[in-house]
Amino acid sequence: MISQNDRAYIFFSSMELTVKRCNEIVSHFGSAEDALSALYNGDDFLAEILGNDYNRYRQKLSEFSFETLEQYLIKKHVGYITIENDKYPKQLHELDEPPYILYYIGDISLLDTKGIAIVGSRMPTYYGREITEDFARSLARAGFTIVSGLSTGVDKIAHETALKENGKTIAVLGNGFQKMYPKCNISLAREIAQKGLLVTEYYPTYQARNYSFPMRNRIIAGLSCGVLLTEAAKKSGALHTKNYALDLGIDVFSVPGNINSSKSEGTNNIIKFGHAQMVTSPNDILEQYGIKANKTKKQKIELDFEECKIYNFLKDGEKNFDDIQYHTNIPVQNLNTYLTTMQIRGIIKKLPGNYYTV
Repeated sequence: MISQNDRAYIFFSSMELTVKRCNEIVSHFGSAEDALSALYNGDDFLAEILGNDYNRYRQKLSEFSFETLEQYLIKKHVGYITIENDKYPKQLHELDEPPYILYYIGDISLLDTKGIAIVGSRMPTYYGREITEDFARSLARAGFTIVSGLSTGVDKIAHETALKENGKTIAVLGNGFQKMYPKCNISLAREIAQKGLLVTEYYPTYQARNYSFPMRNRIIAGLSCGVLLTEAAKKSGALHTKNYALDLGIDVFSVPGNINSSKSEGTNNIIKFGHAQMVTSPNDILEQYGIKANKTKKQKIELDFEECKIYNFLKDGEKNFDDIQYHTNIPVQNLNTYLTTMQIRGIIKKLPGNYYTV
């Protein structure tokens, strides 16, 4: 049974009442329940503060069926907590605009775990994808809950990697559960709902808008003890998460990237200007939290003379097939065989565009 106070917060979210306006109204009346009652009965203060929306709110309230909503929540296994609930994450209270309600699907206990947010570009380079996967894997194995925004690119990689490691992950959405975005991640969202936690401050029928993503990012930061940016351009939306983290006084980490790549300009800049701690290994983050890194003994790789030439040339960075052939002077047919064999043995990787790297 939905309490009267919870009903008020749910109704306010259905009307897309901003956090600032909700706080103002609840503060004036002393409780959300009293504010909703005043709206139902008519009130001059609400008429003034809501302006042209006042009559629309009253009309919607007279038609709103809390019973139908409750049936939907039960059927779809959607839970919720309001800002007054004991389970409401403490760090979210420290935000300038803490969400007054959180809808969720999945394991609500994950809100009490130690989260690391991993955010970045929606279109990462091969380097960005590899780095994100590497850090997410190590942090998930170390017991951190991986928090991100279920977007494409870095977000998706972070969530998927945590799930592959049987780790914990929280996805914070910029939409309601009936309007999942992006649609290409719907299957991933379902898996997270079963094995992790989906969270949103938006009413189930709310459709994502441009401004809902920066707002979502404050919750990502608020559910984490640290924020990691693996690859981000100068104007990447991930930088909003960094700003919220700095406001909360939590750790910000950034992986340096190619100085000639626009995709790394944002991550490089926040290191350059002292807004983030540079990290070049997951162990840098683990040590920050007093966690001893698992040191795995490297297996000795035995290479023949031609393979050594290829390996030594690739140690300097990504190289395309023609460059490898030119510098090693290995016949094309033989080089193809060597490269294939070295890939199978896990010594090198093939990249898009016929490039290779160790």
